Amino acid sequence: MRTLLFGLLLLTVACRRPSTQFAAMMTPVNQPTDYSRNLKAGDELVAMGSDPAWTLTINPSKGFLTFTTLTSDSLTTKAPEIQTDSEGVLRFSALIDSTQSGRINVLFRPDSCVDKLSGQRFDYRVEVDYRGKSYVGCGSSLRQLALLQDIWVLSSFQGNSISAGGSRNEVPRLEISLTEARVTGTTGCNRLSGTVRADTRQIVFGPLITTKMACMGEAGQFEPKFLQALSEPLAYRVGEGKLTLLRAGKVVMVFKKVD
Repeated sequence: MRTLLFGLLLLTVACRRPSTQFAAMMTPVNQPTDYSRNLKAGDELVAMGSDPAWTLTINPSKGFLTFTTLTSDSLTTKAPEIQTDSEGVLRFSALIDSTQSGRINVLFRPDSCVDKLSGQRFDYRVEVDYRGKSYVGCGSSLRQLALLQDIWVLSSFQGNSISAGGSRNEVPRLEISLTEARVTGTTGCNRLSGTVRADTRQIVFGPLITTKMACMGEAGQFEPKFLQALSEPLAYRVGEGKLTLLRAGKVVMVFKKVD
């Protein structure tokens, strides 16, 4: 009898404990925020908040600041000049009308910020003062994202320099278009294409497809390593004609911009 009761107890515990596979299926994948529409529009700064819900975009190319709420406190006006202090705080102010309450003041303060409703992670805490009301939320600068959109040639992989020669007829290359969420290029042997998404923190490639040409020698040995490295989310740094992809703080590969 004791043996039977003990067996039933083990069965009950096992049923209550989800399997590792099931737990993994239930865990949401951390996907980058989709800024493709903002990039297409030419937006440089974006922000959002709740309680009450509001959004803000600043588009220097079109010269507009757009502030939208669920109430009548929405506006589109000429984008003001952005002032940046030594701590990276962005401030700007615009006069909407001749009254004191007709001014909008905006502050982007560098700090990790998570939107309560969407769960999206941003790089700035944002404060907006407009018509005597204060709005608090999160925001991001899309300047780095705009720099990602280019053609990049691989210059190093896991600390080793990469160049054409020997069995490698060409160097791996990526052409990134975040506005279309597409990446094309080459592994150094086969052509590749697929989807790409990025926010201000990470970039995610794939799923990727490639042509099926047989790759001999060094090019054939390198291709699966290159594709494997692109198959997981990567942090990135971009600037001065160089794109660096990292995982867990370590450099995985470095690309140079094609002139």
